[in-house]
Amino acid sequence: MSRETAFDALPMDVVREILARVVRDAGAVPHAPRFACVSRTFRRAVEEAPEMFWIDVDFSHGFCAPTDARMRACAKRGVFASVRRLNLSGCGKLTDATMQTLAKSCESLEELTLSGGLFTRDGLFAFADALAGKCALRSIVVDVTSPKMTPSDALAVLMRFIERNSASLERIQCGREAPYAAPERRAFSNASNRLFELVKTCGELRSLDLTNCGQDVRFPLFELQRGCPRLQELKLNGLGGESGWRIVGRVGEDFEETCWRDLRTLEVAVSMETTSVEHRYGNSNVNDETMILMLYGSIETIESLDITGCTHLGDWRNIVWDRLPIALKTLRCARTPLSSDDAAVNHILIHLCPALEVLELACLGANAKNVTDAAFDAVMAFDGPKLPLRILGVAGSSLTTDAVRRIVALDSRFANLRSIDLASCRSLARELRRASLETYPRDNVDAIRRALGVDESRDAREDVERDRAKRPRAALDAS
Repeated sequence: MSRETAFDALPMDVVREILARVVRDAGAVPHAPRFACVSRTFRRAVEEAPEMFWIDVDFSHGFCAPTDARMRACAKRGVFASVRRLNLSGCGKLTDATMQTLAKSCESLEELTLSGGLFTRDGLFAFADALAGKCALRSIVVDVTSPKMTPSDALAVLMRFIERNSASLERIQCGREAPYAAPERRAFSNASNRLFELVKTCGELRSLDLTNCGQDVRFPLFELQRGCPRLQELKLNGLGGESGWRIVGRVGEDFEETCWRDLRTLEVAVSMETTSVEHRYGNSNVNDETMILMLYGSIETIESLDITGCTHLGDWRNIVWDRLPIALKTLRCARTPLSSDDAAVNHILIHLCPALEVLELACLGANAKNVTDAAFDAVMAFDGPKLPLRILGVAGSSLTTDAVRRIVALDSRFANLRSIDLASCRSLARELRRASLETYPRDNVDAIRRALGVDESRDAREDVERDRAKRPRAALDAS
């Protein structure tokens, strides 16, 4: 029996459910259009129930080049009525005509991403106003760079969407990993007061991403804490450009009641510009007081912290916390006092962050040249529980071959380590550095072990496991 005949024998509801599960896992584009081209059975399954397939639509994959005509054809088949997540990034052929089509067709839209496209300010204003009456957006992502709009117009579009959906928005993003140009940064700074006023009205906001936006930005921390008490993710990497950003406003008497209580991700790294001769870092105004004000109520919930380049931070061993960051899993602290002191690194691993999985002590243009073997000697000197650390970035450090051998050993306390960055570590052999660079940040510990000649055979691993099982028994007998 052929495969097509076997599917034809199944009830249409079963076929539809099988295909819908594939689409739910991988997205409507390109799978839903491809299914419609396989057979009549598949095409009927997709076209008779588009609401099961067209939920998460991402046109940025490059599967096709969407045009206004194609979008109108999809709308006629009722495709957009059930769409909840729509990504139009990089769709350079779409114009305001598509916005008019979507305004009439979208009935369940919750998440929208706009980047590129030949859209105008007036066209997007009309789209935002049309959606406000029938859809409650939970997420809006707008790139300030647009071929048909000035940066000020793009920010005005973002603010119109925020204004129309302030009661439902959970995510606001105009930041991006690639740095913005100077005119775009100036436009953000000029519009920042109005933007923050609108953000403060979003009581359900969970995520705010302003990565690489603005120059010399004034950040109203205390007002945002009062207006957005549910915030869980705050991304300010590169905010303010070379001049950085600073907190404005005064701490209120109700600070302990209004501070963020459930912050999971905090990114306050400085901006970095790559020139032909160097990597130039911007200025950071983040100090110990700033960190305490941001993490005061969330020290037990914070899971990811990026403080790269915050040179004004003090030694955290001298800061007394009522609680410890026991849930912290990712710490990026290159070019800070934390990454230039062996004792501080040891303190982070043993006492401060027991759940740490990613520790980045170095990054592009900022080597961990002051990190030596002593940073890990104290950790490995005691036979304690295995640390959950999976990724370790120590590029440019002074680690020796002996220290690396002990770190990646099968019976090491770093038994969960999967990847380690040893680039520019001049004290290590070139073969060892090359083994690290070939796959980092993917798993490279096995390659490093082979370069060191560490026995990875099954017998060696069984011997290690046998020794681990004996240690608790021997300790019990001794007691």
